[in-house]
Amino acid sequence: MIQRMKPVTLLATIAVVLSACSSGNTSSSGGGNVTLTIAAVQGVEDTGLKALKPMYESSHPGVKIQIVEAPYASLYTKLVNTFQANDATYDLVMMDDPWMPKFGTIGALTPLEPLGISKDGDVAQVVWDVGTWPPPRGAVPPSEKDKQKQLLGVTIVGNVEMFMWRKDITPNGPASYDEVLANAKAQNKPNFAGYIIRGKATNPVTADFLPILWSFGGDVFDENWNVTFDNAQSVAAIKFLVDDLKAVAQAGPSSSDASDRDRIMATGQGYQSSTWPGEINTAVLGPGTTVTGKVGFEPIPKGPGGKGVGMMGNWMLGIPKVSKNQQAAADFIKWMLQKDTQMTYAQNGGIPSRTSVLKDSSLQDKNPYFSVLADALTAPPNWRPRTDQWNAVETVIGTELNKALAGQQSAQDAATNASKQIRSLMKQAGYPTAQ
Repeated sequence: MIQRMKPVTLLATIAVVLSACSSGNTSSSGGGNVTLTIAAVQGVEDTGLKALKPMYESSHPGVKIQIVEAPYASLYTKLVNTFQANDATYDLVMMDDPWMPKFGTIGALTPLEPLGISKDGDVAQVVWDVGTWPPPRGAVPPSEKDKQKQLLGVTIVGNVEMFMWRKDITPNGPASYDEVLANAKAQNKPNFAGYIIRGKATNPVTADFLPILWSFGGDVFDENWNVTFDNAQSVAAIKFLVDDLKAVAQAGPSSSDASDRDRIMATGQGYQSSTWPGEINTAVLGPGTTVTGKVGFEPIPKGPGGKGVGMMGNWMLGIPKVSKNQQAAADFIKWMLQKDTQMTYAQNGGIPSRTSVLKDSSLQDKNPYFSVLADALTAPPNWRPRTDQWNAVETVIGTELNKALAGQQSAQDAATNASKQIRSLMKQAGYPTAQ
């Protein structure tokens, strides 16, 4: 997800000397050396993490950090296989927030608060909530309702989908999706798309669409796991994407992914679209861009009901239950959360989650979206349905929406076909899907 810093003075060294694994999974203070192995996603999301590695090692004698990267497409499967095998290879794992339901359901992660990680008011509440399992709000999977809520993941990449537009053409961004469409129609012309759609099948188009769906008052499920993807609000949102926006979009939107959207915006061939924070400095405003100083950023526009709803894509760090270095891993997370460390992290390409860091005036020129991200996190944004079936549900939605964008079916057919498949899938998984 779908969805990339000159060092400042670090905090005074926290003396962390770690025992060998004599105390099992909760090894902590003592003597000797330790290597913390981190499973990380390969890409912009772990840029800041890699920058902090030598800083932590130099300030914490005896601790080594080993970062093992994997592409997004394979990291989830790799982690699931590792957890199911009770493999203690990793001490820390990077997780996209939609993966939390799976990892929480199978009991793969260790609670963080007993290891000394505490919630901080400088971090938006939704950031703590998205790392908590079972979820503290919204629909809860049937098998998870009686479980104690525990903090299992801490955000290291603050990430909310937002909106971008060419502010050199129209100084003010659209306040509503009505304005998005009106502006798109006014600006659309040959070789210049009024709206850039990320329409590639499965995850890409689903990620592009969910903020529209929620802003139109639609959803995939209600609070009781009934499928609502084919109700009136949801169908209206689908029609808006596959009929209205497609009519003023780039050619072949059904094959476009994030890199295509970024390229179109960066080369001055598009007026507006949604975007993820990680795409902005590295692609939209990255090397070779022609739109430096010309792009504005804002939260997701309002839908017909007067509310705009962004989507979270936070990347978290969690500690596997089978890690032999749990306390050492927790100490690293605590260090990463410190404000001074977060400033260094942000200066080296990381996307922080602390409100005070995102709002720091010294960071705004290089990161013009930071203050918007802070506002989006406190709004708060929505998260994808908290079910371990989400990967399969997302594939269904993204396949049917893609067919509609490709002209192979209508918006109504996309809603009907996707909903039928999702109901069947959820019933088989033991969910009380009545509609």
